[in-house]
Amino acid sequence: MKFIFVYNSDGTIGSLIKNTAHKIVSPSTYPCNLCRITYPGVTMQEEWEKFIKSMPHEVVFLHRDEFQKQYPDQTGVQLPAGFTEDTSGLKLLISHTEINKARNVQELIETVKRFLN
Repeated sequence: MKFIFVYNSDGTIGSLIKNTAHKIVSPSTYPCNLCRITYPGVTMQEEWEKFIKSMPHEVVFLHRDEFQKQYPDQTGVQLPAGFTEDTSGLKLLISHTEINKARNVQELIETVKRFLN
């Protein structure tokens, strides 16, 4: 099984620069809570990175544009979101609503754990 996190932002260089500045200047208006919590600056938060490495599944991170190219039938799904993928296909596991409830990395980790159990 593979777990796929999808950010609500594009993966272009211009978008990454703009998003980093937005998160720093006005984090409360940034549209991707997954990115805001896990990348509060330029690098991944250490606690989140350790959690991801401890997961028993393959973990993949995609930006919105990458996800839409790989899974064109999922364009209507609100992001950020978490999906599982196995031989039966892609399945939404954690909705944008659940991810957006998290206020910090600890709450996000607890959310992921809750849905994986």
